[in-house]
Amino acid sequence: MSLATPRPAVTDRVLPTQGITIDGWLRPRAGTPGDLDDDDMNRLANWRFSHVRLPVGSGADGGTSIDHALDRLARFGLRAVVSMELSATEQAPIWADSVAREAVRSAWHALASRVKDHPACLAFELLTDPDPPDTLSADQVIALGGPRLSAIGARRTPLPGATAGRAWSGLASALLGAIREAGARQIVIVNAPQGDPATFAHLRPVGDPDRDGISYGFRAFAPVAFTMQGLDHGDDPIDPVPGHADAGGDARGPVSYPGVFGGERWDRSRMEAWLAPALQFRETYRAPLYCGSFGVSAGAPRNGQLTWLRSFLGLCRHNHIGWAYAGYRDARFGLVCESGPFATLDRYRNGYRLDYDLLGVLQSEA
Repeated sequence: MSLATPRPAVTDRVLPTQGITIDGWLRPRAGTPGDLDDDDMNRLANWRFSHVRLPVGSGADGGTSIDHALDRLARFGLRAVVSMELSATEQAPIWADSVAREAVRSAWHALASRVKDHPACLAFELLTDPDPPDTLSADQVIALGGPRLSAIGARRTPLPGATAGRAWSGLASALLGAIREAGARQIVIVNAPQGDPATFAHLRPVGDPDRDGISYGFRAFAPVAFTMQGLDHGDDPIDPVPGHADAGGDARGPVSYPGVFGGERWDRSRMEAWLAPALQFRETYRAPLYCGSFGVSAGAPRNGQLTWLRSFLGLCRHNHIGWAYAGYRDARFGLVCESGPFATLDRYRNGYRLDYDLLGVLQSEA
């Protein structure tokens, strides 16, 4: 009979549901409102959001005062997942340049040192969309901290995505080390490469989930031919989600969900199959999962939009996955929409510019 203490269930350590991304506050983005006032905070609290996701830049201050942001959140009983977001241009050098890597590591050490004792700081998300090249050499992967292959493994042709997975696992370990060296004990979220559940097949565990407080993240915008509909508006374009091609809808007109995209039918069962690599990773390594960004463009058919959200959030609830919706104020997926080509839709014609039906889904499926 074994007297070993059983490991905690994954469900004992999951991140909370019903979060929402506050974009443009600490990481300015064109077309996105900046600072939020107390009315915004009060609404988020009254709408029963448990936490917000705060994208920041690689500077220790995130481009403005993170202390001010966390203080304001704490006043309203909200907590934050602090997420480092680097553009493709900012991210590219770190995979091959040791100086660039050390700069990001130092930025995380400084940021963690600064906010580690703040009661509103819930977790750190190492990199919003890690996108390591799959063409890195063996020496480059090792320099990133990735594991060295065996002699036999080195002679094999790597599977697509395997090199990128090893590279990101190595760098993520170094960034985790910087946070822990700063004395911060918050949960650390390691996103799958490109935020894609399929890439969990090539991701190596970073530390020990129990000892080191590690969770693993992904994004949910599949199928993009549905979720990104209506994002190309000619003279008034709305940028799609970084890392995803702008599907721009269907040449035959809007296509709803459930429906056929790319020759296959997408419904809840297909979405569950798409999510399977992440669920397998969780069960293999006993590591909690968190979806830091998901949504359907306001340009998609309305019934399909709400059905997709119910399907996805139902899977999150069933599988104990924490989540944060794609956006509070956002011209693409916004709970609140004040500008852009979708702002004239009937759903936003109220005093708050609030999509009440969308809010109802987020509340009921939490």
